[in-house]
Amino acid sequence: MNQTVIISANPKSGSFSRHGLIVELKTQIEGLGFQCELHTNLDEMANRCQELAQVGELRTVVAAGGDGTASKVASLIPHDVPLTLFPTGSENLLARYFAISAEPVACARSIQKLRTNPIDVMTVNGQISLLMASIGFDAEVVRRVHQTRRSHVTKLNYWSAILGTLFRYRWPSLKISIYDENGKLLDEVRGGWVFVFNVPRYAAGLEIMNGAVEHDGLLDVGVFESGGLIRNMWYYWNVIRGNHHRLKQWRHFRSNSIKVEFDSQPPRAGWVASCQADGDWVSDLPVEVQIVPRKLRIVG
Repeated sequence: MNQTVIISANPKSGSFSRHGLIVELKTQIEGLGFQCELHTNLDEMANRCQELAQVGELRTVVAAGGDGTASKVASLIPHDVPLTLFPTGSENLLARYFAISAEPVACARSIQKLRTNPIDVMTVNGQISLLMASIGFDAEVVRRVHQTRRSHVTKLNYWSAILGTLFRYRWPSLKISIYDENGKLLDEVRGGWVFVFNVPRYAAGLEIMNGAVEHDGLLDVGVFESGGLIRNMWYYWNVIRGNHHRLKQWRHFRSNSIKVEFDSQPPRAGWVASCQADGDWVSDLPVEVQIVPRKLRIVG
């Protein structure tokens, strides 16, 4: 039983040259005696997973792509099926955290052994996220990349979006409502830039929330006070240096659930604030983030 492996590959993730590794992975898995299917359509992949899981034939699902791909695949597979990461995306933060490389032989052997690590998941407006979410300047950059994306995303896409956002962004005043596991309101915090972590990893190697634990059943939330361009550049400089947690304008807390919305009217009529999760744009405000303890098992 459990002799079939599904590979779900994102054709837009990472560089095109890495897709040869996915074909090699399929070959390695089949060489170990498993059936292996490669899917690039998420709906078809999800339907096939349900069919195999119902008869006890689905061993694991491989998310071949970046962090956004892993989160999308995790949201579509049966809850008791472990997820295997095959990092072919741009950042691959979750795979780095679990020390998983895009090496076909090693990945196939991990699937054969099927040792797993439990991990919480976050829901961001109902969408599953494995790593983190943010509301603020970086989320607006991600939104711009998301809206102009046609194929593989490069660092040039992000730098272009950063420059396009830098002098046009209007820093909002946000209200962050904090809830316990029963949905009871515990506190309200004001700020202008919000980070929510499940796993302590962020793009470009920045260390924002090192204390986050992926299976503790809690969100780690960091909030910078509202401010304009100069102040937020100061925040960013301190994040780079690892000193942001010492700033009086920084607040850190843990929670089961939060809601983020405008504290007052938006900076101008028709203006929105974006939320990104795991490097993909999710929605505009308001945003609700909740933790689901030990929802997923990661192979590795």
